[in-house]
Amino acid sequence: MIHLKGVKVAFGDEPLLKDITFSVSPGERISLLGPGGCGKTTILKMILGLLLPDAGSIELMGHNIVTMTSDTEKRKVLRRVGMAFQQGALFDFMTVRDNLFFAMEHMTEFTKIEMDRRVKFLLEAVKISRTENQYPFELSGGMQRRVGIVRALATDPVVAFFDEPTSGLDPVTSTIILNMISALAGKSAEQAMVVATSNVEIAIRFAERVVVINEGRVVADGPWKKLLLEGTPWVQHFLGVRLIGLDEEYAKELNLPSHFVERHWRH
Repeated sequence: MIHLKGVKVAFGDEPLLKDITFSVSPGERISLLGPGGCGKTTILKMILGLLLPDAGSIELMGHNIVTMTSDTEKRKVLRRVGMAFQQGALFDFMTVRDNLFFAMEHMTEFTKIEMDRRVKFLLEAVKISRTENQYPFELSGGMQRRVGIVRALATDPVVAFFDEPTSGLDPVTSTIILNMISALAGKSAEQAMVVATSNVEIAIRFAERVVVINEGRVVADGPWKKLLLEGTPWVQHFLGVRLIGLDEEYAKELNLPSHFVERHWRH
């Protein structure tokens, strides 16, 4: 579904990504994890064709995004993609309903009746049905983030990307957002989903597999529990330091490995 190989990009004389290689299979969900500023958002933009790499190849649903020159062909591919940006990226001059309609009108063949039903269903599903005729500036940050995620999923995408979906939100709202993504997405066995985040807890709650980025490279790729116990010292520290100190019962809810809990909570 997604395949990056040897992707490199620099801004001026400063290299940001030096060697990014990973794949995402149909039906798979992964967390793209790394410190702030490591290039996660840039990777998503390149997969979407919004930025071109200096070197390497990027395939999206079997199409080479780097060499694709036809705008018509690119639009056809991107019609099957959903994207939720960090700050929602909603159109301020449109109501919530119109924001959702805009996405569906340009990316689906839904009829107006189908779109209207879908808007009501999705907003009700995320408990903000009363916002349908409100403008983004009238909503809280958490509500705007919910609308942005709903817009990304409203088109029934084959691939969905979520860039820092819980950044700046309180723990309760973050949980609501993650539960919402899980409830609304993944209906199709083929649908792939990628969350980009610097929050270890969010990453491990969203997906079993994490792709860890640091200093422009993929430094780890695999099940987070295995990496937490067997990864390189840097990877173990990066994953573990964000989890140590949590309430033990909450640590158990996160299903942290028993050896990890024994080491840090029982000694």
